[in-house]
Amino acid sequence: MFNCGVRFGEVLGWPMQTLLLSPHIEDENTELEDAQEALAHASGVVLNHLIEANIPHNILIADEGMTMYIIPRKFDMLIEGVQFFTSFESLCGFVKFKNEQSYDSTQWPQVAEALASQVSMTPVEFTGLKEALIAKFDSEYVSERIGGQSAE
Repeated sequence: MFNCGVRFGEVLGWPMQTLLLSPHIEDENTELEDAQEALAHASGVVLNHLIEANIPHNILIADEGMTMYIIPRKFDMLIEGVQFFTSFESLCGFVKFKNEQSYDSTQWPQVAEALASQVSMTPVEFTGLKEALIAKFDSEYVSERIGGQSAE
């Protein structure tokens, strides 16, 4: 279907459980348009899965459209006591507080803890999401797992 593969990963060391997608450009013969189309298609599959599973998420597109961060999270109405907005800017590190008093009284470790414990999917939920996506792509596309796991 496409002449370029897409790499799937996750962001480590960030308070939010985050998926990372980017085209796998093997050499200079890979057409940029093919890479972008492959990334758009794979991202669409992931986003459609999240929508069908009723999982709220935020999206950040970076590197001139060549990297996509998808941040699945909890519904805003389930998040209690967080004194900042849960827009993609906050989830990516540019935190917007609801008022000046909250800004003055909050430190980054508190924000990171609130993101991890109240906004982010739990590690169990995120693992389930990754397993569902892997199964989806393994059943519909040619895939290769890198990093200790081999394709079945």
